[in-house]
Amino acid sequence: MPVIISEEQFKSQCRAIKERFLVLKESDPEDPYWKKAERIIFQMCCAYGRDKVYAVKYLNLLEKYQPSFQEEKRALIVRAVELMQKVILHKKLNK
Repeated sequence: MPVIISEEQFKSQCRAIKERFLVLKESDPEDPYWKKAERIIFQMCCAYGRDKVYAVKYLNLLEKYQPSFQEEKRALIVRAVELMQKVILHKKLNK
């Protein structure tokens, strides 16, 4: 059984993304795209235990909002996208 990302690694990376997200949210609390991304980021943290379909859904939504951001916000979205790609690959290899 190949392990692309373990559950502990996923949880720690997800926690780091959430914490960084909250710091960036304080700098610009009125950004409408950032509010939409908040919902996605907080829901994606349960994707490891769910079906691959949910990970793909969150990946597509994050990629959709990625061009809306600049610098640090965009970098955080890219980290979240990479995390979802690892989860999808993990689920593909471990049916």
